[in-house]
Amino acid sequence: MIAPDDVTFAYLKDRDFAPKGKALEDKVAYWKTLKTDSDAEFHKEYFFDASDIEPMLTYGTNPGMGIKISEVIPETNEASFNKALNYMNFEKGESLINKSVNYVFIGSCTNSRIEDFRVAANYVQGKQKAPNVNAWLVPGSQKVAKQIEEEGLQDIFEKAGFQMRQPGCSACLAMNDDKIPEGEYCVSTSNRNFEGRQGQGARTILASPLMAAATAVEGKIINFIEYLN
Repeated sequence: MIAPDDVTFAYLKDRDFAPKGKALEDKVAYWKTLKTDSDAEFHKEYFFDASDIEPMLTYGTNPGMGIKISEVIPETNEASFNKALNYMNFEKGESLINKSVNYVFIGSCTNSRIEDFRVAANYVQGKQKAPNVNAWLVPGSQKVAKQIEEEGLQDIFEKAGFQMRQPGCSACLAMNDDKIPEGEYCVSTSNRNFEGRQGQGARTILASPLMAAATAVEGKIINFIEYLN
């Protein structure tokens, strides 16, 4: 659990389903009490500088099997680790940069908010998806789908060759016709990459909406930080 801060409170203000006026003020006053006791002690404490954290992506078959974009797949000999690499057709010590990808999925309950689509649209504006890529966009709700249209993002995506799909789960769990073919790689913004999650034999690489958008444009995984202005 993470104590809420002023950024959180500002985000909630004027949201459709958030408290309003005095009710919100009362809630914020209470929420501010939800923090660690000043005299609390811990077995270990870790401190991170967010500017040092690189974009990350997964190489295996659970969300914990992740690396920084600049790193290579680690050297481990555990049976489950080897099984995951065999399924993904990856090698120990391999970099995922320049790995060809034919499917990109921006959606799921974790990364299909309007903020996610704004980030992706900002990157793809004026660009075209690679010819080898099927790029699917799935809003998390009808409300988000409406916002995408009203803000002109849908036009940006469609001009770039992306396909808008109906709001819902979609390719996050291979629902309806939104399945990844066996043996194909999909850079996905969903939150699960288990064997067969996006279709029987499908190989899922979890990534952020920005990394997914960059992959769709290039047709392969890139260190997109180098491409940002």
